[in-house]
Parts: sequence; structure tokens; C-alpha cells
Amino acid sequence: MHKNTTFSRGKIRLILYTITVITVLGIFGIVQTVKLSKAQREVLVTNQMALVSLDENLNNIGTNLEKVMYSSTPTMLSKLAAELWRESSGAKNCLSMLPSSDTQLANTYKFLSQVGEFVMALGRKCTNGEELTAQERQQLANLYEYCNSLSEQVNQMCNELENGTFSFDKQDSTLLEKNSNTVSINNSFDDVEQSLSDLPSLIYDGPFSDHIEQGTPLLLKGKKEIKQEDALKIAEKICSNEKGSLEYSYDEDGDIPCYVFKSDNCTVAVTKIGGFPLYMINSKFAGEVEIKQDEAVRNAKKYLQKIGFENLKESYYFTDDGICTVNFASDDKGVVIYPDLIKISVSLENGEVLSFDATGYVHNHHERNQFNPKLTEAQAAEKLNDSLKIISSQVCIIPTEWKTEQYCYEFHCKTEQGQEILVYIDCDTGEENNILILLYSDGGVLTK
Repeated sequence: MHKNTTFSRGKIRLILYTITVITVLGIFGIVQTVKLSKAQREVLVTNQMALVSLDENLNNIGTNLEKVMYSSTPTMLSKLAAELWRESSGAKNCLSMLPSSDTQLANTYKFLSQVGEFVMALGRKCTNGEELTAQERQQLANLYEYCNSLSEQVNQMCNELENGTFSFDKQDSTLLEKNSNTVSINNSFDDVEQSLSDLPSLIYDGPFSDHIEQGTPLLLKGKKEIKQEDALKIAEKICSNEKGSLEYSYDEDGDIPCYVFKSDNCTVAVTKIGGFPLYMINSKFAGEVEIKQDEAVRNAKKYLQKIGFENLKESYYFTDDGICTVNFASDDKGVVIYPDLIKISVSLENGEVLSFDATGYVHNHHERNQFNPKLTEAQAAEKLNDSLKIISSQVCIIPTEWKTEQYCYEFHCKTEQGQEILVYIDCDTGEENNILILLYSDGGVLTK
């Protein structure tokens, strides 16, 4: 009897020990599986980010290559060359992060290297006082075409990634292609390499809105702080349809402190210093289009005059979902001041103003020095690329990346291929300060 009891206890201990071992191994397996799954997710996210960044780099390379084709001064060419070098280096870095090591990418790397090195070489040539030859400009045009081809294919990969039909799996890509609609990364880059197979060997920023909200708000300098009740009166003038229903909501801090008022339909901000309208948002939706864009622009200008903004000139507009958004800039006796920017949106259903944003104007509007250029407009026009035909011109002030401003002649030009661009020539030095490519669509005009 004692022996049977001892045997039973031993048997029980053995069973418990076995269960414990199995449980521990099971938990260990689950932990390892979770760790592996987490690692796989991290790799997938890294791959996705690399592909999207590569797409962005290629878009920027294409834009800057097109600008280089129409540049004619060493300063602008050097600036664009530096940007191209940075973008091409970024693209190569993204390419190295993708799991495509089984695929030969010699042509893709060759193209990205040529873009940066060739344009840098052209920049050094211009700095030495030499002009670009017809052959070199043709080589630039060829690089631009190759970039467009490469960009389209990488963009297609991004679209397939978004649709769930793209795989970063390098293995069994042929089987993957046959048995599903999923496209593998190897096959995609094989197509890219094929499109660049005949790549020849070479011998070696509405405009300015990115710079308008930097620094101390100049319009507020020397102005006094107003009371909340006085700001409410200004807000009711801005949202005249909401008069009597606007109520104080909160104080907004930041570079431009302001009082914020709200009603059921409207939110409006008034600066604490000086009591200037800063922004307004109307929550109403635009219905069917009933008025034309030029009427919407006129309504926008009348509205801005009503709330205290004078001497403005519309520059560019864009229409989307029945709303026309117009950019206005200050107009000082014929000089367009782009940093003094106001954006305003108008419903194309009834012409009602749905929103405006005067942040750029409040940041930058101030008294400027009198316009006294060293170069005449005709002298500035001589600095343009010979292939450009001038459509119109005007004097303007543009912001620089160093948070300063510069008087320029703005030349609206057309290329030999029919592309319209804006070229900004410094009124004093004759240097190209910027080049913008105009994009026309049914919705309006944009720049890149």
C-alpha cells in the first residue's frame, strides 16, 4: 500500500513537472512569436517610410531639374545644385534601406549620382564665368526625362502599397506574381532598371508662403493692447451675419496673442495688440456652383476692404469642392509685396466668405524703403535665359530663406515647350532670386 502511494505521488510529480515544462516552453514560444511579430512590423514600417520618402525625393529632383533648365545665373544654379545634391543623396539613402539587394540597381544609383554631380559641376562652371553649352542643356533635359520616368514608377509602387497590392517580400517573387495580384519589390525595381538601361554617361519653395510666418509680427509693433469687449465689436464686424451670437471663447497664445470668439457657425480671432482681424472660419458648406471665379475674387476683395485691409492685389487662386481660395498681397504704388499675404476662401454657391487668414500680413506688413533700383527693367530682362519669351513683368518684394526681403523684377515667361514660369531677378544685382513653375488646371493657378 505504501509503495503504491509513493508511486502515485511520483507519477503526479512527473505529470506536474511535464505540464510545467510544456507551459514554460509555450509561454517562451509565445513571447518569441510576439517579439518576432513586433520586429517584422518595425521592418515593414521602415520599408514603407523609405519608399514614400524616395517618391518625395524624386518629385523634388524633377522640379529642381526643370528649374535648372531655365536658370542663367551662377547664384541660382549653385542654390539649385545644392538642393539637387541633397535630394539625390536622400534618395540613395532611401534606396539602400529597401530590401532589394537581390536586384541589381546599378542604373538607378548611377542616375541619382549623375544628377547631383553633373549639376554641381555646371554650378562651378557658371561661377567661373563660363556659360552652359547647348549640349549641356540637352543633357539636363535628358536627366529630367529620366527622372520623370523613374518618379512615375516609384509613385506607382506607392499607389500599390496604399492599395495593399505591393509586397516587400523578395523571395518567390515569381510565384507571388502568378498566384495573386500582389507585385513584389524585386519585379518593380527590375522594371525601373530596364527603363534606365540606356542612361548615357555624362561628363562633369501661391508663391513664397513657406517664409511668410517667421519672426516678430511687424504690424503689431508700437500698437496698444485692446480690451476683450472692444475685440468683440471687431469680431462682430468680421462675422456680420453672426452679430449678437458671438461669445468670447478663449485666449490664444503664441507669436500673435489674440482673443477668440465663437458662435454656432463662426470662429474668429482678433489680435490683442492693435485689434487686427487674424483669421475667421465659417462652418457652412458650399453647395452647387452658381457664380464664376472672377466674381468670387471681387467679393473677397470687397470683404477685405470692409474689415480694414486696403491696397491689396490678388495674385493666385485655386478652386476645389465649390470653394475658391484667393491669395492677396499688398500693392504699394505698383510694387506687389508677397510677404504681406492674406488667404481668403469664398463659396461659389452664393459668394459668401467662408474663411480668411491674415497671419502672413500681420507678421510682415510694415513701411518699406522707397523703391530705388540699380537696374532698369530692360537691364534685368537681359539676365534671363535666352530661351524664355517674356509675357509680362512687374516689380515685387519677395521673402528670402534668410528671413529678409528683396526687391525683384518678376518676369512671367514662356519656354520653348510652352511651359509658363516666373523668374525673379534682383533689382540691384541682376541675380536670379527664384524660379517658379506655373501649374494651370480647371481649378486655377498654382506654382511649384
